[in-house]
Amino acid sequence: MLQAGADFVYAGWNYGFGENTGLTPQHLAELGIPSYVLSESCRNGIGDRSRGTMPALEALYTDLRNLGRIFGVSARAEQLVAEYQGAVREAEASVPKDRPRPKVFLYDSGTDKPFTAGWFAASHEVITRAGGDDVMGDLQDSWTTVTWEAVVKANPDVIVINDYDPPTAAQKQSFLESYPPLAQVPAIKNKRFLALPYAALVEGPRNPAAIRTVADYLNRTSAG
Repeated sequence: MLQAGADFVYAGWNYGFGENTGLTPQHLAELGIPSYVLSESCRNGIGDRSRGTMPALEALYTDLRNLGRIFGVSARAEQLVAEYQGAVREAEASVPKDRPRPKVFLYDSGTDKPFTAGWFAASHEVITRAGGDDVMGDLQDSWTTVTWEAVVKANPDVIVINDYDPPTAAQKQSFLESYPPLAQVPAIKNKRFLALPYAALVEGPRNPAAIRTVADYLNRTSAG
């Protein structure tokens, strides 16, 4: 950061900022560099590692407005917020009222244990606002590890794969399809997989479009 001559730094906690790297707001402040932590990633005080202070879309709008004030472009920030809110409303309106709500599991990574996301992560709102039921939505955390037993018990109809390398989304799908404990899970039997890029599943401006992508997929597969 010093070599780059940064005047300001913003990032998420544990995806950008982290105690393990020494890149923390406190350390930056000691160096005279102001910073901002994305709201979705802030700790909620439940446990030592749990994160999430507000729903992800609320966090997105909050951060845009805060950044708008920081950079003196509040009007532009409000315009973006309005555009994103409109995109979310259109995505929600695209879901037929009589369509079933498929059970959806977000798979990020992991073979011994799956790394997934809970109520405070952006993926939860992407799934639920698209007309799906997030099977890990009861977890009061953002990104966290669960067990394969919990996934089997949840019996998801669809699996959303967080697509970033390595491994590739195709490799992740191949593992899931070949993992014996999941063989009878509907998502596996029916090959219902949807890969979305990392940037669509953490708090950010790609969330509204991701909601529409998931809604279109669930609308199509539920009809078929």
